[in-house]
Amino acid sequence: MAMKCTKYILFLYISMLFGYCLREFIPQYNTTLAYIVLTAVSFAVISGIYNISLKYGRPVIYTEKRIQTDKRQTGMDIARTIAVLLVPLIHFFGLTDFYGSKITSEYALPSAVRWLCLCAVPLFLIITGYFKCDKTICRAHYKAIIPVLTTHIFITCIRIWADSTYHGIAVDWQYIKDKLLFFDYGWYVRLYIGMLLLMPFFNSAYKYLGEKWKKESFILTLIGMTALGPLTWDIVPSSWLIIYVFAYYMIGAYLREYKVCIDPVLGLVLLSGTAFIMGKTSVMHSMGSVFDWSFAGYQSNSGYSSMAAFIISTLIIILCSSINTENKMISLPFRLISMVSLEMYLFSQMFDGFVYKEYAGVPFMTMYGMLPKLVGKVFILSFIASYGKRLIFRMAKAYVRAIGKDSEQ
Repeated sequence: MAMKCTKYILFLYISMLFGYCLREFIPQYNTTLAYIVLTAVSFAVISGIYNISLKYGRPVIYTEKRIQTDKRQTGMDIARTIAVLLVPLIHFFGLTDFYGSKITSEYALPSAVRWLCLCAVPLFLIITGYFKCDKTICRAHYKAIIPVLTTHIFITCIRIWADSTYHGIAVDWQYIKDKLLFFDYGWYVRLYIGMLLLMPFFNSAYKYLGEKWKKESFILTLIGMTALGPLTWDIVPSSWLIIYVFAYYMIGAYLREYKVCIDPVLGLVLLSGTAFIMGKTSVMHSMGSVFDWSFAGYQSNSGYSSMAAFIISTLIIILCSSINTENKMISLPFRLISMVSLEMYLFSQMFDGFVYKEYAGVPFMTMYGMLPKLVGKVFILSFIASYGKRLIFRMAKAYVRAIGKDSEQ
């Protein structure tokens, strides 16, 4: 009974989001009662479809124990590639005055794309949980902070130089301190280091739960405390918001242990449908004004903790993790991008400064037609620079080893 209960809690969460959004289609009845009714109808439809699929022995979604393997997983390389690509994509909206433009009906598709791109950080967090869920309290784990910090310092120094040389920014010690010590260029790096410090403890808590339904209850509790605030008029307090980081992390740990099986076509329909509904209704909600950051999410963390971000991000990982191919021609590009994902994240904003510099003041919808070109430039330049950084680091290691051998002789 408890195992079934977790599925219905998940259905309720999804229904609350849909009920919240669907109210926008009936502005004359946009009330609390309408929200409750639409949520109840959504819950009945979702639960009904699920129960009918069970009755006929073809469940639309189910879980099974994942077979663990040491082989590199192409599906997760694809997921990480998507996450890296979404970084310059979400930056596009901040650099092209999307948030300062007057919202009209033609913004529905860009808004849907924006909701999709918002999942860059959540995807990285889920992927981290997927691959770090076995880490324990040991020196080897905490030593992983060192390469993250050295990468941050190296790329930050390059970006400071670029700011001074090409953007005319006056660089003083306070500026350097803000970038190096306070991670102004890479807030996610500081977040990730904090996660590294806490991972072993969350991993222990997750494994101690034992039974599958208890792990699902743990994850649903974390999601509820972080995503339900905007859907409950803050009855669920926003003071727990930062827990969204480990809500995503625990989803990754769960997906490493259990394979969630869903028809790929259905999964894509749910993914695109959720993004479309969020895009359409957020535009309807903001019509005639600027984009409302707080629609279905909290502006304080850009909406990373929103229920929509949880649904879209999890669906992307589920779909990607089911991809398995031995074809090296297919897997190699994703593997190469995946290996430098941190570097590409840190470099991307620097190249944003170059690529978008000449387009200041251009209306958003004009810029939107140039999205593939602009984002593609940033992505490719970040990829090249990231492997340049890797080459420099390898040369430095080889040099240090050579010196060490000479001193021993």
